[in-house]
Amino acid sequence: MTMLSSDLSRRSVLALLAAVPVSIALYRPAAAQSLDEARSQGYLGERPDGYVAKHDPASPGWVDGLMVDINEQRRAKYSELAVNNGTSLEAVEIVAGEKIIENLAPGSYYMDAAGNWMQK
Repeated sequence: MTMLSSDLSRRSVLALLAAVPVSIALYRPAAAQSLDEARSQGYLGERPDGYVAKHDPASPGWVDGLMVDINEQRRAKYSELAVNNGTSLEAVEIVAGEKIIENLAPGSYYMDAAGNWMQK
């Protein structure tokens, strides 16, 4: 892929994600509330690939189920966006990860590109 087509593809994905609020597009309202709780407690953090990961290994058991549920919902939505827009799943995941991390509440955890946990 040339630099120009890569840039155009990235802009297309960014425009698409900007048109659909990430919080609405990626998970159900009840799950969003639990995700907000898990983030605020430091149990879950955001990865740069657009998925959540366990930040605190000592988090309660319900966090594992929530993490799986959220990631399954996100993968389904990302796949749908990729197919509908003729782009790769990876491109959608990366842009979604950037947008989610950019919009995290202060105090939330996220993983940087090197795999280190950071606090916003």
